[in-house]
Amino acid sequence: MPEWSVIDNSFDKCLKCNACTVNCPVSGVSLDFGGPKHLGPEFKRLTDNQITVNEPSIELCTLCGTCDRSCPEGVHVSLLTAYGKAAHAENSGMNLRDLTLSRAELVGKLASAFAPVTNKVMKIKPARKLMEWTMHIPAERQFPEYRYNHFKKKYKKKVATTERKVAFFSGCYTTYNAPHVGEAFIKVMEYNGIEVALPEQKCCGVPMFANGQMKQGLKNAFSNTDSLLSYVKEGYDIVTTCSSCASSLKKDYPAFLKTEEAVKVSKNIYGSEEYLRKLYEEGELNMSLASLNEKAGYFSPCHMKGQGVGSPAMDVLELIPDFKIEDMDAGCCGQCGTFGFKKEKYPLSMRIGNEMRQTISESTKDYIVTECGMCKNQLNQLAVDKVKHPIEIIKKSYESV
Repeated sequence: MPEWSVIDNSFDKCLKCNACTVNCPVSGVSLDFGGPKHLGPEFKRLTDNQITVNEPSIELCTLCGTCDRSCPEGVHVSLLTAYGKAAHAENSGMNLRDLTLSRAELVGKLASAFAPVTNKVMKIKPARKLMEWTMHIPAERQFPEYRYNHFKKKYKKKVATTERKVAFFSGCYTTYNAPHVGEAFIKVMEYNGIEVALPEQKCCGVPMFANGQMKQGLKNAFSNTDSLLSYVKEGYDIVTTCSSCASSLKKDYPAFLKTEEAVKVSKNIYGSEEYLRKLYEEGELNMSLASLNEKAGYFSPCHMKGQGVGSPAMDVLELIPDFKIEDMDAGCCGQCGTFGFKKEKYPLSMRIGNEMRQTISESTKDYIVTECGMCKNQLNQLAVDKVKHPIEIIKKSYESV
């Protein structure tokens, strides 16, 4: 692991204004977390050119990136915190649960291979109690279901031949939990005359960085950069249906890897709705969209907000005749990736989601829309049955013409 003292010097810009702490979802519900300012730039100042101090409370950081978005000076707070988490994991060691949760791709492969059994077992109360006792994963936490016929089994196209072509970064959730989202994206691209290739890819690394597994996360980042760069050089646009994957490829890779290759790839990354908005702005979007007389509430994931591209999902969905979409504007849902799967953090996860729970309970919308699979998992936990990915709605509109 690189020396922390040579990773980033943006902490010098920190004004100690506390904007990051005020906007931090965890700081808002817990006094145990020192806050991003303290565990980011201030902690870096304290330890710069010294032996790294092991700070256990850094585990409460979710790496949602809200601190980066809030900082008026552009300090890479989450980058500093990520390396602090890695230092803590290296000093304290990794327990089996955190190591397992950080390997989302491996878990996805194994769970999908035995999906019918996996899904049933995860709903049996004694099995969940046993998991809580042995792995410290809360018995109350809802798990997303896995699919035996996952996306990579169904779609294997490696080359596209159309003039405009897309390389699809499916990510772990779409691949193993929601292949219908990947299929919807392929279909929407077909309606726009665009062929889609599926590059070789590994987990984007978000769960690894969040659990202090920096070395493995960087290994995946280098591998994905090499794979995606070969497509960029061939004129492909890289598109993903996952806001966390998009955030990692756009923002984390250039910051962590510090290579021209990572920067070049990052400039060609788009979320699926961001890409459709780009087509619309360039006059190339198929506007044969059927009317949908539906009302939806939009939930923007933290990793979507942190990209600084506005709300492309709302922008595109508003193009559908008679479709009503409203931003629920209710803060963080509280799932925060692997954070919400940890017993000691589960109460915090649910407290963070209280505002969203209340907003949903007062809503008269037909369903909720979000790009993030883990946000969907938490929204389902908050008693919302109908949660859709925006690409599903766009596909429905095209098919209804």
